[in-house]
Amino acid sequence: MAVAGSVMKRIQISGDTYYVPGITNVCLYQDYMIDPSNNENVDWDRPPKVKYALVSHMHTDHFWNGSKMRAAGARIYAPRSERSAIENTAVNTNGSFCWAEPPEGMRPWYFASVSCPVDGALDELDMPLKAVPLPGHTQWQTGFLTPDNVLAAADAIVTKKVWDTKKIVYYTSPEDARRSLEYIRDCGADYVVPSHCGLLSGEEAAELAEVNLKGIDMLEKTVMKVLGREERTTEEMVGGTGCALKIRDDFSMSIVVETTVRALLFMLSRQGRVRYELRGHKVYWQAVG
Repeated sequence: MAVAGSVMKRIQISGDTYYVPGITNVCLYQDYMIDPSNNENVDWDRPPKVKYALVSHMHTDHFWNGSKMRAAGARIYAPRSERSAIENTAVNTNGSFCWAEPPEGMRPWYFASVSCPVDGALDELDMPLKAVPLPGHTQWQTGFLTPDNVLAAADAIVTKKVWDTKKIVYYTSPEDARRSLEYIRDCGADYVVPSHCGLLSGEEAAELAEVNLKGIDMLEKTVMKVLGREERTTEEMVGGTGCALKIRDDFSMSIVVETTVRALLFMLSRQGRVRYELRGHKVYWQAVG
């Protein structure tokens, strides 16, 4: 494996598949890096000499050092429909604020301006790794299955500690998140590497997927309980859910709560379990039946 010139704590998982544990894990397979992230255990000024750096999705912690990898000669590939948000982080930032540019004080650290040029879309790349759609956290999040049967799962699965402490996960589509977790549970990978968790055996990943599925169930039940039999505005639903779960009250968590609660309400609407009405420039929600 080509890692000349790099100082990092890489760990062999199986065959030619390695990972570097850190705040955001980095996976390596031969000439491929998965997520040129903000991992503190890679010397990004002397990065691994690989030909390709693959970005799983458009959140900045997953391509924080992509520009340094590109300057070192790697070509950057990312999900086609998230490319613009990787090349210009304002796309993601402003999109989270209804496309209005927010004051600096409202921007969490993960909206830092660390844009990275992208050389091509993942679907254009002929590679030995299998690109696996794992939507839900973002709409086009992608995992990667190496020929050694190791799945790099990005942010499709999180630790039990996240559910126990933060009580919520950033989801743009809970339905898709469920399907991604079911894939992780059932795919038969020998090992799974989430982005923010230690290395998991296939059995451990299946167990953790069930924890995450139960977490989504909990969020859905909480939203329905907050709604009750009353009419409530979107803002009331967001605030009520955040307070019910005792989530930390700051902008970094507020964006998570707002996105996930909206996604849950939209899902419940598609399922015919809630209805909505626009009145006085406010969207009101009410349970059906």
